[in-house]
Amino acid sequence: MLILPRMFRRLLFLFLLAAVTAPLHAQLRVQVNIPRRLYMVYEPVIATVTITNLAGRDLELRDDGSTQWFGFQIQSGDDRLVSPRNLDYRLDPLLVPAGQTVKRSVNLLELFPITEFGLYRIKASIHSAELSRYFTSAPDNIEISEGRLLWQQTVGVPEGNPGAGSNRVYSLLSFRQPKDNVIYVRVADEDNGVVHCTLPLGRILYANEPFVELDRDNILHVLQIIGPKTWAYSKVGVNGEWLGQKTLVETKSRPKLGKAETGVVSVRGGREEVPVVVDASQGPAPKISDRPPGMPK
Repeated sequence: MLILPRMFRRLLFLFLLAAVTAPLHAQLRVQVNIPRRLYMVYEPVIATVTITNLAGRDLELRDDGSTQWFGFQIQSGDDRLVSPRNLDYRLDPLLVPAGQTVKRSVNLLELFPITEFGLYRIKASIHSAELSRYFTSAPDNIEISEGRLLWQQTVGVPEGNPGAGSNRVYSLLSFRQPKDNVIYVRVADEDNGVVHCTLPLGRILYANEPFVELDRDNILHVLQIIGPKTWAYSKVGVNGEWLGQKTLVETKSRPKLGKAETGVVSVRGGREEVPVVVDASQGPAPKISDRPPGMPK
């Protein structure tokens, strides 16, 4: 006789219960939206859950004993259930007035280890203690893949930074979206198996390699062409800190990265444009605003 682990039995029960109850009792309408289908491995996956109260009265969504009111059901492409990183997380209660809609956005990578290549089917599940039922969304699908390595460098972490004296590996990767080639930066501590960040820097025009420099503090500087005579200049720290991005327009000369004898890196040439905008007409390429605070490890 096969005896399933306690955590897996509990997860399977929630999955099956939510699957059969939602169509029968529609007092809550639950939807999940993930803005893109293709994601780089270790890239934050932001899911927005929309909850509409159709019960005809105010409802307070709250944990009920060991039952969380908010959760997800994730299956891999071969129909395996993906267990959450922490099965016993807790959330503050949420009041949903009658007839109203509320939204909550979360980074799925912080909740689930969706780091294997392949397809994932994602449903949001809401439990109402007052109605004693689960309500589950229709699935949304994503695919996790890896990009093409463009550049890589191992550096030391300078004094005064968390992890001083250890090493970090910077990687620049090109990742093909439906309408754009997108540049990503990854910062990893390979000795300890930690990925500090995988961040999109924006699109890059086909067949154009980014320009890269490291300053005296081993901060990464990246300059890439994102449109006709338009460039993006980004900075990332040794622990995955996002240090900003700005857009430059060519004037008499193309922008270039320069490094002084003191180790300071700066952009020479071009004119800065404010605010930073990536052309949204080019399709669903990742934007800087897609990145939530607190990158997963």
